Amino acid sequence: ESCKCSCLLAKTIPDQFYYQAESLVKPLLLSIAHQHSKVRLAVLETVGVVIQGGDGKNVDSVLPHIAQRTFDENPAVRSMVSTVVGGWLLDLRDRYSYFHKLLPLLLTGLSDDIQEIQKKSSDLFDKVGQQYEKENEADFKDKQDFQVWDKNVGIEGKSRPCLGCRALIERNLSKILPAILRDMTDWTAGTRIKAASLLYHMLYYAEDNATQHIEALLGGLYKGCRDEESSVVKEVLASAELVGQHVEPAVYLKLCLPHLTSASTTSTQQTASVLKILTATVKGTSDERIKPHLKVVCDAVVIPDVCDTESADNQEQLLCLVEIITSKSGEQCAQYSLQLFIVVLHLMSLQREGMFDEKIRNCLKNIAVNLQFEGARDLYKLHTKDVIEKLKESHTSWTSHSSSRLLFNTLLLNAGPVVGTLLSDIVPMVTVCLNPEKDPELRLKFFSLLSKLSVDSANTINSTSEFPQHSRTVLVDCIIPNLVWKAGRVAIAIRTAAISTLWAILHADLLPVETCNSTLKDLLTQIISCLDDHSPTTRSITSQVLEKLLTLCKDHYNVDLLHSLYPELLKRMDDSSDEIRVFVTKTLLAFFRAFPSDYDKDLYKLHLEAMFKGLLVHLDDSSSHIQEGVLLCLKEASNISPSIMKEQVKLVQHKHRVSRYCDELLQYINNTTTP
Repeated sequence: ESCKCSCLLAKTIPDQFYYQAESLVKPLLLSIAHQHSKVRLAVLETVGVVIQGGDGKNVDSVLPHIAQRTFDENPAVRSMVSTVVGGWLLDLRDRYSYFHKLLPLLLTGLSDDIQEIQKKSSDLFDKVGQQYEKENEADFKDKQDFQVWDKNVGIEGKSRPCLGCRALIERNLSKILPAILRDMTDWTAGTRIKAASLLYHMLYYAEDNATQHIEALLGGLYKGCRDEESSVVKEVLASAELVGQHVEPAVYLKLCLPHLTSASTTSTQQTASVLKILTATVKGTSDERIKPHLKVVCDAVVIPDVCDTESADNQEQLLCLVEIITSKSGEQCAQYSLQLFIVVLHLMSLQREGMFDEKIRNCLKNIAVNLQFEGARDLYKLHTKDVIEKLKESHTSWTSHSSSRLLFNTLLLNAGPVVGTLLSDIVPMVTVCLNPEKDPELRLKFFSLLSKLSVDSANTINSTSEFPQHSRTVLVDCIIPNLVWKAGRVAIAIRTAAISTLWAILHADLLPVETCNSTLKDLLTQIISCLDDHSPTTRSITSQVLEKLLTLCKDHYNVDLLHSLYPELLKRMDDSSDEIRVFVTKTLLAFFRAFPSDYDKDLYKLHLEAMFKGLLVHLDDSSSHIQEGVLLCLKEASNISPSIMKEQVKLVQHKHRVSRYCDELLQYINNTTTP
């Protein structure tokens, strides 16, 4: 009731009220935060009347309390804030002195949750702007004559603010902006959210007048986009888009890009914030204005300090930036498609568990579309050689963790058939990295890469059928040196990887007979050593590799080589692993098939007897799989000398628990021997 009375007095006896208004301010402020919303509403309305009915000197003391009401839970109270402040901006005697203090309070209503409050605030500000424009008509006319005010365009989908509103913000921005940026770092989330929303509306009305404050503005945006409140980040990014729309690209890029190029001296979090703001500003800039500057942006993001990032946040922002650049560049993308391609490849190689696979595919597809290609495969055809040329500059110093090594790995696994056309560049690089003096982990990575490429060789390293020409280099310089026995678990892992790669190459038929024959002696020396390796995996794969080699070069084994092999193979028949023993029986089958037709069985009778005796022991093995395998070997071996085989079988037949296999072997010899 006292509030109503005060308002009535101000209306009925304004002259007398003028002298008493100041005395009412302090009591009113004591109740402005009352627990009942109706009281707060009445007090707020009365404060507006009292300040307007007095000399206006108490505005400064009232404003902090009014500002607190912008956070009020009751929409009616927040609506009254807009009404009161809007009234002051229109009718306060000394309002020009308080524009910079009152405007933020009115503009805060533009981001209110209630649409009616937003509209009221907007309408009031329009009225304030129109009034200001009329009061300064002569000044504005001069400026319009010189085309200062109308060179900008409004935001798409929205009408451009009136001239008076834009002028008010321009003239007061320097006073309001520092306070907004300060509040964006406040410890309370509500204050930061309000400040971020207010910043957006200030920039909306400021248009290109934000340019003169761009350095401070960008600093505030960098901090704001790191906020833990998603609503703050959303408003900050929207503000950054407004910056892009109204500020010349050359201006904001001159400030943004140095932060990226010095990424090695800044934290990952800081780099992420710069990328976010850069992406938003580029997004907000029109295609025509940003196109001349996109190459500079691409040159900045392609440097290793920026794109060699393991931060998922940074990776995501880089992908977003690439998407924006691609969408805006059109046919001009050809000028910097290599930089974009390298950035995407880096992200592909560094991402965790394929978390950005879909985005990466879309980026490559969009770049290809801009270049009028059918798909990403054409992009690899265009740029793979260029990327490899760049990687050559550092490949001699790679370690397993080098980002360039990861990039090389990703490139070859995804490039497809173009890999087969670049073997003269690729093989020397692989050879350097598989030098036995190199880091063991690095060599393991490269053996893994070679194995994967060999599995799908027709679509990778042998797409042009040229790999066999390089197979000798791979075999002699990469595989054989890494099969040499060395002590330690790491050395075991290297031998396993090397022999596995050799198996993959043999399995894909990438090793020509000529290459195999010319290196057979050196190769068998290491393979024999690997047959006795500590690792069961190495022994298993080695026996399979030897089977392949015996089959591939069966007409080129001399007697000495054959005689050097069988003791090692017989030793493996006593292996602790039945799986390995089964593989060895298959190797022995290939071994006996490799005997030359002119083998002198009389001269080498002792060797034959040793072979047959060693195998006949296993014909009585406890495993039926082993027995079956040995039986096949002995049948094949009997073709070399049936008489010696028959003699040896009869010597041991009575010692076997089950004579079925011996009987079957003798029957086979009798059936195949010419009477």
